Amino acid sequence: MELKQLNKIIILMVFTISVNAFSQLKMIDIENKKISVNSKTQKQNLIKISDDNNYSIYYILDRRNFDLKVGSGINDTANIIFFSKKHNKGILTLFPQSIYHAKKAVYDITFYTGSADNYMFVPSMIIVDQNFNYEYLMKYSYIHLPYDTNTYKSSISIQDNRNRCNILNIDLKGNAVYENIDDILNNISKVPKEKSSEKECNSVIFDIDLKDFFPEKIIK
Repeated sequence: MELKQLNKIIILMVFTISVNAFSQLKMIDIENKKISVNSKTQKQNLIKISDDNNYSIYYILDRRNFDLKVGSGINDTANIIFFSKKHNKGILTLFPQSIYHAKKAVYDITFYTGSADNYMFVPSMIIVDQNFNYEYLMKYSYIHLPYDTNTYKSSISIQDNRNRCNILNIDLKGNAVYENIDDILNNISKVPKEKSSEKECNSVIFDIDLKDFFPEKIIK
């Protein structure tokens, strides 16, 4: 009787762990994820590559990459959105991708985070609303502290895209790719709302990043 009860407890623990493991989304979950796209039949620019009750992952298609000879490939960058249905917001990131022209109009695509230890390929990110409009700017930083080159600080900065004087800084334990998406988005409510008296404010993201790495507007 006690053995049966113990087995029930173990099964319940395993089920609970499994549910918790899939109830959170992290950017690292895109690592080595593969999709295939048919350039002729794919009409939309926004491809949903993963979906459940809590989260969706979207890939922003750049059709300029579909100009390869069959059997050839390229390494490029990909715009990916990690969307939380709880917050009705998503995090737009830029990660490396490899594109291979497999056959006729079919392209095989593999995604990577491009992160090594606590570094990221491009630390600039954008938080989008439910209509994929740019709502907040976000940047991941990993720098050594003054006077101690062996001590590093990992953090993210979130900034209201409308009033770029309002900034929130959050310390992290490690690379942002290992943070739960919802845990990051929970900080949105903490971003200051009042307007700053400063006449000029700096963006947490360089203008060249916004211009060269992210689309001017997300077209579905």
